[in-house]
Amino acid sequence: MKEILVRAATGLVFITVLIGAIVWNKYSVAALFFVVSMIGLLEFFKLMEKGGFKPKKTAGVIVGGLVYLIISLYSITTEITFAYLLFIFPLLVLLVVLELFRKSEYPVTNFAFSVMGIIYVVIPLSMLNFFVAYDNASYYQTVEIEGYKYLLLLAFFVIQWANDTGAYVTGKAFGKHKLFERISPNKTWEGAVGGGVFALIAGFIFAYTTDSNILHWLIISLLIVVFGTLGDLTESQIKRSVGVKDSGKILPGHGGVLDRFDGVLFSAPFVLTYLHLFQIQLNIF
Repeated sequence: MKEILVRAATGLVFITVLIGAIVWNKYSVAALFFVVSMIGLLEFFKLMEKGGFKPKKTAGVIVGGLVYLIISLYSITTEITFAYLLFIFPLLVLLVVLELFRKSEYPVTNFAFSVMGIIYVVIPLSMLNFFVAYDNASYYQTVEIEGYKYLLLLAFFVIQWANDTGAYVTGKAFGKHKLFERISPNKTWEGAVGGGVFALIAGFIFAYTTDSNILHWLIISLLIVVFGTLGDLTESQIKRSVGVKDSGKILPGHGGVLDRFDGVLFSAPFVLTYLHLFQIQLNIF
């Protein structure tokens, strides 16, 4: 009972902070996910250390922070142009070069995991800034309520939470057939389907109540379900490979940042790609 209360209290604080940042403004969103991405990156590096590897943590965090700042500032301001994004590749190459000056038994795996941490954690979380309405948003837009532009990103997380909650509830109640037992023994097909149904309902309700395109929101919900689940399984595979249960302990009752954002790491880039690739304007009014 105590564990459930701790988990519920942590979840409430977590959701309150997240929604508060989203509602406040685009800069609070950028600041929040900067902190989240840096903590998540450190968690990833520590997981790799448990696996016997030695990623460059200090240099990795510095490079990861710079990569996040470049992408987030490009997404929310007009002063940072596309040319600044070109600096990302040299920064990643720098991590590889630094390994030349360190005596290590496995240099290739060390710099590979240093770079992978930024690609796996930092870049997807920095892309969340593109969901926030900004001056050059030409492919999608959100409604402004009392000066706040937030509905697209908020809806993304609500659908993500609906998927996670639905999967947990239906899995507990009806789960019998294992989804991927080798990687995550507790996940079932019944839970995955239940999560998908919850997510689609959430997407439909959001589209209906905002009088926006229902088909687009159902597709977005489906992308969140499929790639959110794959992201969850991928993080489970990483933890299983190094023999740990949670990626960290920063969120009592929930584990680490990666445990809470594993689905987001995969689903956010695909949703954003869908919006831009087809030049979709959701017209949320």
